[in-house]
Amino acid sequence: MKINIVNKYAINTSLILCLLLSSCTKTSKSESETAVGNYKIPETIPLKFTDPEPFKWEVIENEELLPPITFSLDVDALPSESFDLNQFRPLKEPMNIEDFDWENFIEAPLAYDSVPYTITQSPIRKPDIIRMPPPSVVKDANANLLKLTTDNGLNTNRILSFLENEDGSLWIGSGSSQIAEGLILHEGEKASIYSYNRIFGMTYDQQGRLWLAAGTSGIYMLDFKNNIEYKITHNETNLFGGDVMCDHEGMIYIAAWGSGFYTIDPELENLRKIKNTDNLAARVFEDSQHNVWLGARDSLMVIDPERQSVKDITIDGLRNRHTGVFYIYEDTGGSTWICLDSYYNAENAEETKLVKISVDKKTISSLTSDHGYDHSGHSIAEDDDGNFWVAGLNDIFILNKELTSFKKIRTSNEVTTLNERVSGIKRKDGTLWFGSVGKGVQIANRFTSKTIYFDASSGLVHDEVWEIIENSRGELWLGTSGGINIIDPSKQTIKTLSNELLKNKVGGNVGVIKEVSDDKYIFRAGAGGFSIYDRKKNKISQYLSKSNEALEVWDLEMVGDSTMYLYAVTGLYRYNLSLNKLEKLVLGENSDILINRIGVNFILDENEIIWLATTNGKGVGKVDLKNKTLSFLSENEGLSDNNTAVIRLTKDGELWIATLRGLGVINFDENTLTNLTAENGLIPDEIYDIVERDSLIYAGTVNGLIPINKSGFRTSEKGYVNFNGGYAFLGSDYLVESPTFLENGQFWSGVADEEIKFRLMILDSAPELDSTLSSIHISNTYVMDELANKDSLLLPYDRNSLRFHYGSSDIYNTDKLNYRYILDGNDEDWTFANSNTSTKNYYNLKPGQYTFKVASRGVNQLWSSPVDLQFRIKPPWWKTWWAYLLFGLIVLGILRGYIVFRARKLTKENKLLEHKVNVRTKELKASLEDLRSTQAQLIQSEKMASLGELTAGIAHEIQNPLNFVNNFSEVSSELIDEMNEEMEKGDLEEAKLIAGDLKQNLQKINHHGRRADAIVKGMLQHSRSSSAEKVPTDINKLADEYLRLAYHGLRAKDKSFNATLETDFDESLGLVSVIPQDLGRVILNLITNAFYAVNDRKSKSDETYLPTVSITTLAENKSLKISVKDNGNGIPKEVVDKIFQPFFTTKPTGEGTGLGLSMSYDIVKKAHGGELKVDTKEGEGTTFTITLPNRSA
Repeated sequence: MKINIVNKYAINTSLILCLLLSSCTKTSKSESETAVGNYKIPETIPLKFTDPEPFKWEVIENEELLPPITFSLDVDALPSESFDLNQFRPLKEPMNIEDFDWENFIEAPLAYDSVPYTITQSPIRKPDIIRMPPPSVVKDANANLLKLTTDNGLNTNRILSFLENEDGSLWIGSGSSQIAEGLILHEGEKASIYSYNRIFGMTYDQQGRLWLAAGTSGIYMLDFKNNIEYKITHNETNLFGGDVMCDHEGMIYIAAWGSGFYTIDPELENLRKIKNTDNLAARVFEDSQHNVWLGARDSLMVIDPERQSVKDITIDGLRNRHTGVFYIYEDTGGSTWICLDSYYNAENAEETKLVKISVDKKTISSLTSDHGYDHSGHSIAEDDDGNFWVAGLNDIFILNKELTSFKKIRTSNEVTTLNERVSGIKRKDGTLWFGSVGKGVQIANRFTSKTIYFDASSGLVHDEVWEIIENSRGELWLGTSGGINIIDPSKQTIKTLSNELLKNKVGGNVGVIKEVSDDKYIFRAGAGGFSIYDRKKNKISQYLSKSNEALEVWDLEMVGDSTMYLYAVTGLYRYNLSLNKLEKLVLGENSDILINRIGVNFILDENEIIWLATTNGKGVGKVDLKNKTLSFLSENEGLSDNNTAVIRLTKDGELWIATLRGLGVINFDENTLTNLTAENGLIPDEIYDIVERDSLIYAGTVNGLIPINKSGFRTSEKGYVNFNGGYAFLGSDYLVESPTFLENGQFWSGVADEEIKFRLMILDSAPELDSTLSSIHISNTYVMDELANKDSLLLPYDRNSLRFHYGSSDIYNTDKLNYRYILDGNDEDWTFANSNTSTKNYYNLKPGQYTFKVASRGVNQLWSSPVDLQFRIKPPWWKTWWAYLLFGLIVLGILRGYIVFRARKLTKENKLLEHKVNVRTKELKASLEDLRSTQAQLIQSEKMASLGELTAGIAHEIQNPLNFVNNFSEVSSELIDEMNEEMEKGDLEEAKLIAGDLKQNLQKINHHGRRADAIVKGMLQHSRSSSAEKVPTDINKLADEYLRLAYHGLRAKDKSFNATLETDFDESLGLVSVIPQDLGRVILNLITNAFYAVNDRKSKSDETYLPTVSITTLAENKSLKISVKDNGNGIPKEVVDKIFQPFFTTKPTGEGTGLGLSMSYDIVKKAHGGELKVDTKEGEGTTFTITLPNRSA
């Protein structure tokens, strides 16, 4: 059974909110860790009795103890009457199965007419919320049926449609001219009633909005998320809402009685009427293959899945204007069922039918009165066993899964009428709900098809059945208050042995019947002793029917052929049939020790011990026939109660004792007693009978039948399932000695309800232990507007007193529900609450995250998985993060104010320095202008870098001659001064000598000048401007020459510079046609850059670094390569793509023009048709490669 818990809470103002609950992390004890709410494990104690006391058999001296009265009784000659046990019986004829030529039915293109319509918007009408009592049992049914009517909280008994939500709550569509409220959201213990009337059909669209087909009121769409009601009105005719459906594509289909079938898109932009369809539209339905079925009074049409065409598959029977489609249903196998019935009256209507159409198999099957279907079917549903339930006017027709047999269940009279369309639904919990026009909701459960009830009106001699036995012939003998009924299940007949036939003049019930041998029976004859019936001899004998001893026998047992033990109101007796001798057990002088005013039983075991149930306050009596002793087991010895009704000895050898306060179980092997009471989950624990079936003991209580596992009850803390009125059993009080299991597994018992109405109940199979866990679902309805459309709860700090209200959608056993709850974040363990408690208050909760969890336990006595409500209480604003941020900003503001104050104070002092600053600024501006001019000159000079590098190399070559010229010039200048001095002195000889030295110096100057001239002329030969004509050139020589020039040039600038020069020239490379001056400038530029790179790295590295520059030539097939490689720092990846752009340089400002590589690239690419590429790795070095076409001279 599924349980729907609706959590509510109130915040200070006591407003109750229903909220969608979400899961959260568990911080307290989990449900499996807590024992709160579990029952106590039964206590097992050592077995002990009172001290045995000797007894004696005292002969009853009675002059009126007459011999037995014997008379003839031929049971087999008694007339038999038909007795329908209402089991599944075969159809009169198998269902007709015919070919269904699906492809050849009349098919037409699907066409529409647009119609004028109006959309009216308004807020959704506020519901009235009421508390719902549980459903009641349908008293005049002959099976387990429940009903919801105005007596159970509904506002009308006219129920038309149903729609179940994912959370287990149920929309019920009703309608009556006397009421305006016809839309009910049933959530178990409460219901919300909306003022929308005559709801013939309901559906959800793909946006979760609820659509209503509301009869003459038209079509409504309720958008609960936005609290908007949309009413759709046809501008030219009444859009009578008969049914509504949303297909798999989101399109809405409407059956409007009197005007036809319509569609409307979910955006409400286009209302269209389907052409060529019946105006008396009744039902719309989409099957699993996406066919749309249109059922009307006079036609049945199907729209294909592609929505391109429509077929007319009107079945015979619809041709008559009085018969039409009432219901369309698809079973789990994919077949479509059609209920055809009269819309007016049976006299004018053609024969009603139940039709099954299989599109896949292309077959059609019909069920009519020829098969036993004399039924008016208005709705159909399939149960968990695959049986089909067809609800009609006054009963429910059940067709078995194999479609071969059926049975009927009588419901309340006038459940529906001929011209009314009502619906049925199979709920998620497996129950079947059927609407009606005047009897509310009819509810069938898993026992409905398995139970049947009988009373005197059904053929029994009396309503009260006190004994049921199955004899060796397979007959059932029923002991009643009016005599004995003999039922033959195989023939479905019944015979009656009335009290008059039995000559039971004293009256009372036939409460005990036992077959002591084949066709020989003993039974209790009311208050008049007992009888023995010999069926073979057709003789019945009455014993002790007339005496002064009031032998109102409760139980009896026959030992051998002549000894009877009788347990009567006045005590325990032994009777000798042959001697007509009656003896009474007497304890000392106490002859009343075993008086029992209320019916009890006894057991004679194989050890010749009689175990007595007593109702005189003595518990269980133990009569040891061998030792003639009597002892007792009562409350003083540990039994749960002194009043015992029934004792049973199980097949396992245990003695089970039914008391008015639980069960006692004696294990003789272990010599123990175990009590099972209400505190152990046995509710109610007022037990009147016990019956064994396989591994279970069934306890017949004052209110229900409870199955108990014989092997596990001693350690169970979960409680027990009680099958009672909550399952729609018509009687929950099981009559003593009547519960019986037959050989075929059926359970028969006499029962009584709370109104003391007696019946015979037949259940097809034993009720089994219910192992299904209850589940809890949460409603997503919000009451407070400010919290609408929110899925979590955030509360202010001053709203920290909360009230949680919880309930259940288990409408069947609300009085047997228990709950346990915990507030995670506040409580350490779960709290148990019985069914009388449904609220929990919490006060002054601290700010933080909380989760309220609640679990329920239903009639199955198993705890459900908990549901939870997650919410957070916000701290006061001054303890929030933004408040702390604000406080920090305020502190920062104060600090800033102080700083501003100090700054203003210092401003005055700063102004004193302002003049000096202005003066220095002007001076700095002047200096900056000078620097800028100098920088421009430097940049201009850098643009001549390539020429400068070449000049530096030449200067190095002529430096020595120039040094000589300078030195001798200085000496000559000094000699001239000396010569002038000597001439002024008149010393001509000395002057001549000086003149000679001067001449020698001039000769040396001339010599070294010519030497420099020769060097310059040689260099000019290489630097002379050309006509850009290519000439055969030795590339290896050219490369080597510029390598040396670049090296000497750098050495001339920086004497500390030194590097390893490596060459690897390909000697196979001959003369190549190039422009030597241009190519030389390229090589010089690359080598100069390489020297710069290694020199830069050396300045930043340790002494282990060896600067190395290498130049390589390589001749290939059609090209040659010149590579210049260094082991400097390499070029960064982010700038390597820009390396050949004009004016881009990686050198510091003033150390490069940014034109060298750009010019080199143009010389190689444009002047020589080659390529210049770079390959670099940061931290390892760079290689520039010139690739030229190899055009040898």
